[in-house]
Amino acid sequence: MIFREISDCIKILPTKGRILALDVGTKKIGVAICDDTQTIATPKLIIKRQSNLKDFAILLSIIQENPVIAVIFGFPIKMDGSENLMSNFVMNFVKNFEKFLTDLSIRNVALIVFDERLSSFKARDFFNKSHKKSTKKDYDDISASLILEHFLNDLRQGRD
Repeated sequence: MIFREISDCIKILPTKGRILALDVGTKKIGVAICDDTQTIATPKLIIKRQSNLKDFAILLSIIQENPVIAVIFGFPIKMDGSENLMSNFVMNFVKNFEKFLTDLSIRNVALIVFDERLSSFKARDFFNKSHKKSTKKDYDDISASLILEHFLNDLRQGRD
């Protein structure tokens, strides 16, 4: 099941367990994960996009290795809250991933779409400040970590 409201997630998510966050793009997927106490978000890796099936297989292995209870998908929307072409792309990705998991009879992982406004800009800024001499331009995992950090903060506030 795909959730779009954090209030719905609070009802179904255990207070312990790892949560994965994805910053899905057309060429790369940034991946971050939190610890079992849902306190610390850590950048994990950047997946170079190949095909949905291959990308989903990589994500499934991460989910199974860690055991993940939820996957957060950064949902790109405009500053006024309206959706755009990338919003549609991400939502299709989420729906296809849900079908992939369902076909494998995996139903114990919550899929959550979460507002990611400005996360890529913040990640790029953070990356540039911390890697002044680096020519590397990939910061998608940092962006995923920021998305997860914001989600965990909102989740904690909603539980209090």
